[in-house]
Formats: sequence, C-alpha cells, structure tokens
Amino acid sequence: MNLEGILRGALGGARQGVLDHARTLTVLVHNLLVSPGPLYRIAEWAAPWEPHVLGLTSGQKAVLNDDRVARALDALVSERARGIWFRLALRVIKQFEVQTDRVHFDTTTVTFHGKYEGSVSDPKITHGHNKDHRPDLKQLLFGLSVSSDGAVPLHHQVHSGNRTDDSVHQGNLEDLRRILGRDDFTYVADSKLCTADNLKHLTGYGGTFVTLMPRTWNEDKRFRQTLRDGKVRWKEILRIPNRRRKDDPPDIFSTCKGLDRTDNGYRLIWVRSSQKAEEDRLYREGRLRRAEAELGDLELKLNRRRMRAVRAIKGAVREILQRLGVERFLGVKLKERAQLIPHRLRRGRPAATDPVRMEKRKTWTLRIRRDAKELTREKRTDGVFPLITNLEKPPKREILLIYKYQPYVEKRFSGLKTELEIAPVYLKKPMRAAALIHAYFFALVVASLIEREVRRGMTRDKIEALPLLPEGRETKTPTCPRILEAFNALAWQEFTRGDEAIAFPIDLTPLQKEVLRLLRVPSETYT
Repeated sequence: MNLEGILRGALGGARQGVLDHARTLTVLVHNLLVSPGPLYRIAEWAAPWEPHVLGLTSGQKAVLNDDRVARALDALVSERARGIWFRLALRVIKQFEVQTDRVHFDTTTVTFHGKYEGSVSDPKITHGHNKDHRPDLKQLLFGLSVSSDGAVPLHHQVHSGNRTDDSVHQGNLEDLRRILGRDDFTYVADSKLCTADNLKHLTGYGGTFVTLMPRTWNEDKRFRQTLRDGKVRWKEILRIPNRRRKDDPPDIFSTCKGLDRTDNGYRLIWVRSSQKAEEDRLYREGRLRRAEAELGDLELKLNRRRMRAVRAIKGAVREILQRLGVERFLGVKLKERAQLIPHRLRRGRPAATDPVRMEKRKTWTLRIRRDAKELTREKRTDGVFPLITNLEKPPKREILLIYKYQPYVEKRFSGLKTELEIAPVYLKKPMRAAALIHAYFFALVVASLIEREVRRGMTRDKIEALPLLPEGRETKTPTCPRILEAFNALAWQEFTRGDEAIAFPIDLTPLQKEVLRLLRVPSETYT
C-alpha cells in the first residue's frame, strides 16, 4: 500500500532518527490490527516488542507515547492531509488490481460517551439517528464505499452526527468520480439514495445505480394493494442454500410481472424472499402478541379513576394499536356491562335487617379479536421488496445479485466495531476523535486486503478450507483477525552467555507457511 510513503508525502518528514507523523500513524495502524483497545495503552503495547519489528529505532520507540500519537492525529485532520485518501485509493486499486466497475456504499454511526460541548465545527459530535440504538449518546456519521470484489474500502467520509444519510450521496459520488477517473461505474446503496435530487444528479452525468425503493413511494403502496388483492403470480429466479444451518430450507427469491416502471421512468423489479417472508411474519406476530399483552394490562385498569371515561379508554387503546402498527389486524370493542352495587341506607354497624338500595353502575370490558381476513391479505406482502435501477440490459436475476452484495459493507462495519473495537472512543478533543476514525479506515483497508488475498489464493489453488478457527476447526471464508491469530505465538528467542549469543530461530508451522504463501509473503521474512 505504501501507506507510510503516502502519509509522509502529505504530512512531511522529520529530521533523521526522529519519529515523524507518518511512522507514528503506521505503528498506530499496526496496533489497531493486532491489539485493538484503548488508545492510551499504545506505549504499553509496544514495550515488549523489538523496535525493528515496528519499523522503529530504539530512540524512536522511546518517544512513542500518547502525546506523540495525539499530535500525529492532529496532523491527519489538517489541511495538508487532504490528498492522502486520493493517493491511497489509487495505490490500492493499481497495486491489488481492484475492480472499480461497481461500488457499494453505506453509513454507520460511531458512538461517543461524553458531552463534547466544544465540538462546534464539522464534523460535529452531536446527537442524531443512532444506528447502535443509543439515542442517549452523541455520535459521528461514518460513510464507506467498497469494491465489488472482496469489499475493499476505496473511500470514506466522516460527517457530523446529525447528518442525514440521503444528503451524503452527491458528495460521495463526486469523490468517487475523481478517484476512479470514470463515470460509468454502478453505484449501489440503500433506500436513502432513492430521492429525486440524488437520482437526478447521478443520471445527469450518465451514471448507473441499483437501490431499494422506499416504502413511502406511491408505487410501493399501489403494488402492495395489488398483492393484498391476490392478483400477483411469482416466478423463482434464485435459490441460495442456508450456509449456517444446512438443514434449514434455502432462501428462494422470486419475481413477478406488473408495475415494472416508476412514475419517473426508472426500471422497477419486485422481488420476494422466502426467508424475509418468514422474518416479516414473525415480526408481525411479535407485535400482535405485544399489543394483546398491553391491552390485557389496560383492561385490568378499567373502571378506575380516569379509565372510567369512554373517551379515555378509546384513546389508550388507539395509542397501543398505532404505536405497535397493528390497528388493521386487531379489532377491539368496548363492551358495556351493568353492575349492581348494594348501598345501605342506615348508618352504623351493618345488620341483616338494614334497608338496602341497589345502585346500577356501568362498567367496561375489552373484547379483542384478530382479523383473520386482513392478516391473510397482509401475509401476501411478506418478504417483498422493490429494486429500482436505470440498468436496462441485465436480467432481473443479475440485478438481484448486484444488490445482494450490499451486506458486505455491513460486514466491514461489523469488523470495525467488533474486531477493531472502534467504539467507544477515548478522546477528549473532537477533531482527534475524527482523526482516529481515519486511522481505523487505514486498518480496515489493510484487514480487507489481507482477507481478500487469502481468499483469492484459496480459489486459485483450489483450497476449500483452512483450519484457522479455534480448536483447529476449518473455515471456508477466513477473516483477517483469524488469519492474524495464526501468527500470535511467533517469537524470536535468544540469550547471551558471556560473549556468545545463542538464538532459537522461528519454526513456522505448515498452516503458517500455507497462509504466507497465499498472501505471497516470503517465509524468509520470519526466518
């Protein structure tokens, strides 16, 4: 990748023997990959290592500390660092022959603990729609564009935490056009791309796209009504076996005819997934059960205090049904019942001969019933999602396969937050927090390339699986953390006896030699 050279070319060097920003950042990337954790422990992490292993001299290692890393992060968000991402993307594309005919984009949030009241300039650490389900915490928005062969990160963006997803696409597209040097790549994103302005901007320069049409569009509402009426016939176009649970049924994708154009002329493809249909059914069933349970709790509170009034009872019922989105599937009737309550007419200790007047009082009960007919109609829409594109020649199956690669961006986000442990971020200065996200992007690129090279090597040499999982279990899809773990125990052992130095050279295992061969790394590097 020539990462250090690219960083030094943008950030400048230092006097000979002095630890500069470029080398500090490469050591930080090394740390993020092999020992993710709080940033303030990098000096402790580096202590047991020989300096040359990290590309340092003894003097440079002695000054590697939190302050040195912080100053390097400051440089990474300065004006002179702007050209780094362009040069790095070009280097990766050329050196590793990354395909650029299709780019997939998505966003996630990086969550922060703390007030960050000093974050006033972009990107601002602030509240927004949190994708980690922590609306109580502030965040930054992280956008990532990856290739279609190995999901190699090509470009990224760091935005303010309150930035909406639909507003980042046009800027990202312009960056990609400049990086890739072409306009004819296919841009794949989720439904936030599907706005009139975004699609007009993309098609204005001749670009192509594949995305998901939002449920708010009129075309979606019209077609789902047709589905409920039972006027649609489906035809299978793709069958994917369940790789996690081989005994479970495969995911069957089907398509249909009808409403194949949007109102503004784009191609519309309706797809039904059997697996998604089951998920939709279970989701709706869960909502129904929750609504029935809440209505049961409400019934216990009837005829007390404010729940004696019909208007208050109906309002509470309506709130439950609307909040859970089941008002079309649950029928709730308020039943009136007369209750006779004895009222004694004499004061004092009650006696059997006391005169009694029976008072008639209204009480209310709820009768809850599922609408079987409406549930049957809604079941016909389960698992259905519409793809929208301006690609006219590829068949529907190919368009579906293009969009089915989109979850690999989520895989990169998953690695970012689990294996690399990007959250929570322990930094007080907002701009340094943004710079640390840039550093994590470097680590993500390295991890993706390691993973891609091993998998391509396995395909090239017809290797079905490697025993990289715990207890020597095999995996057909090795990931970077498991690949690096295979080398955790490597160490150079030596001791001195008088003037004599005795060394025990590294003895690589067959698995380690195999991984190095797939990565095209000479085994002599370790021996």
